[in-house]
Amino acid sequence: MRYIETSHIKIADIGAKLEGTNELIDDYIFDTGLKEKDALRLKLLSEEVLRLAKSIIGYGIMDFWLEGTSRVTRIFLTAENHIDKTRQDELISVSSTGENSSEKGFFGILKSMFLMQGIDESGWSMKDYMDNIYLKRQEDAYSQEAWDNLERSLVANLADDIEVSVDKNNIKMVVTKDFSEALSTVGSRTPEYTTPFTFVDSNKITDDKIYEKVDDYLAEMKLSTKDTIHMKLLFEETVGMLKALTADYHAAIWFEKYKHECCIRVTGKTEMSQTKKENLLDMASQKGNTLVKGFMDKVGDVIENGLLNYNNVMKLQQEYGGGYVNYGTMGMYNGIEGMADSGIMWSLYEYKDALKGQMNDQEEAKEAWDELEKSIVASLAKDVLVGVKGNRIDMTIVCDIK
Repeated sequence: MRYIETSHIKIADIGAKLEGTNELIDDYIFDTGLKEKDALRLKLLSEEVLRLAKSIIGYGIMDFWLEGTSRVTRIFLTAENHIDKTRQDELISVSSTGENSSEKGFFGILKSMFLMQGIDESGWSMKDYMDNIYLKRQEDAYSQEAWDNLERSLVANLADDIEVSVDKNNIKMVVTKDFSEALSTVGSRTPEYTTPFTFVDSNKITDDKIYEKVDDYLAEMKLSTKDTIHMKLLFEETVGMLKALTADYHAAIWFEKYKHECCIRVTGKTEMSQTKKENLLDMASQKGNTLVKGFMDKVGDVIENGLLNYNNVMKLQQEYGGGYVNYGTMGMYNGIEGMADSGIMWSLYEYKDALKGQMNDQEEAKEAWDELEKSIVASLAKDVLVGVKGNRIDMTIVCDIK
């Protein structure tokens, strides 16, 4: 995949620059090879980001550009923070009450976060925001309203994540779109049915509680008998992988049903102090790659090494028949040195595709492929997507259903 970074357009008057931004987006689509629906999604998402720029244009000149490949694209919007302390306090006060906003709904929240980040150096992520309101919405009427706003928002449905952060006096927003084929529905539409969360804590994993309501959840989704068995097997494999992790974490697992797909979602955070990170790094160094056996062990290895740093995933390899397969590099699909700060993104599809390209002349690749064919997860899943950034873990297992 060809990696593209567009020129940076300075926006002082959104109306005057619209023609230039459209040309920049069209050139990016052509250069990366995005087709049809993916190209349309990127255009719509870019327009929403520019609409945000228009709503806050009075606070300074902004830079707008795109980076990425046909698989993952990031839209960047940066600006200097010109808001004085009095205005900052006013904005944070309005945002925290959820009242008197000039534009309500998810877009209003996003606008407020973009403006008020000069308060401190903490960041804001749409993924974290979604997790929080999902947990609260059954008891909190305001959280239910926030969830409804989120589901109606075009930008929230089109984007895979939105991050707002501040570095000294510079405000930055990064909107990520993953064009993985397996996410064409899962990442762009509201599920027909979403189950409650099942929580997994690394220090309190008990099989009885984890599996207690899984059968009920699967029954409520009204899948075929075969699909129900497949999703239960995938759930068990996922829990087994989580139980094998040596990192301390708190995670939530749930099912989502779409018209032709069903998926298992995992999201979690780790408690990673510097001491714990060093201890985990020591464990990884001592273990090497010889103890990584099956496919889900590799997924766990990507997660644990991704929590340490980008380079650890790049070095992941396993011996087969006297040779080595670099499964970290082969499965990573934003594995570009310059984008290491964007976290780790790893895919079963990319791993399979890379193995296919080496099977004709490398015996170790054939053995690794045989291992995949024996794996329950690799055989049943359309794709397994793993994301690790900082202390956050996200995994999606997508399966076709009838």
